Amino acid sequence: MDMTTGTIVNVPHFNASQAGANTRPASAGGFTAQAARWAMGAACVLAGCTGEEPPPPVVAPAGGAGPYASYYTAGEIKFLDAVATNAPTDAVAALAFTDVNGNQVALSDYVDRKHVVLVITRGNTNPICPYCSTQTARLISAYDQFVEQDAEVVLVYPIESTGDSDKLAAFLADARGRLDDPGREVPFPVLIDVQLKSVDQLGIRKDLSKPATYIIDKEGQVRFAYVGEHLADRPSADSLLGQLATLNADAPETQAAAESDDPDAG
Repeated sequence: MDMTTGTIVNVPHFNASQAGANTRPASAGGFTAQAARWAMGAACVLAGCTGEEPPPPVVAPAGGAGPYASYYTAGEIKFLDAVATNAPTDAVAALAFTDVNGNQVALSDYVDRKHVVLVITRGNTNPICPYCSTQTARLISAYDQFVEQDAEVVLVYPIESTGDSDKLAAFLADARGRLDDPGREVPFPVLIDVQLKSVDQLGIRKDLSKPATYIIDKEGQVRFAYVGEHLADRPSADSLLGQLATLNADAPETQAAAESDDPDAG
């Protein structure tokens, strides 16, 4: 695909029918012209507007269990349904990223309106990490259920330098190629962690980044934090939805509503 062409769609929801610039203010530094051209093509891939079929998913080579640098199964990829917090949460609230248009975006920009499910992929791996693209595809498939839980998914793609940003388009194409409908848009924000700054703040660097997932509630409190120790060590979409359901059930307004509906209360 010619990455110098395409239609920029609005961040964070990448609606292909709404072309235009991102509504967030541009940072003082900005991206280079080359990165700006990449952003146009990347956003187009998010929306599936290239008119081309996405490439087939990358299949991991067979082999035994190994470190992050190796893909050790070519079979069905499974993630964890039963997980609990296993990582510190101190640095999460202050994280900031770069959107596909080169604008600086603070994680706090997404808090208050909804719960936030922050998913940090391994990033610009070579070849594309099939675990990361499978995880992304499953988040896309389950997105409507996240909306029902009053949550926004925010996906992060770590890169070592700005020049690596053009790899995001291929990664998202690979993820969309794993869907029943490869033409489906990516419905949630996809942000870039340039030079692994947020990865280092979180202390999760390893062969770029360990896979990590955080849930931040509307008040900005981190309610769940999980960092994987191997490639498949990630919470499943169902597990995250369960975490959100519990979070919503524990919310004061939910408990107050339940008490008001209980004829025996009071």
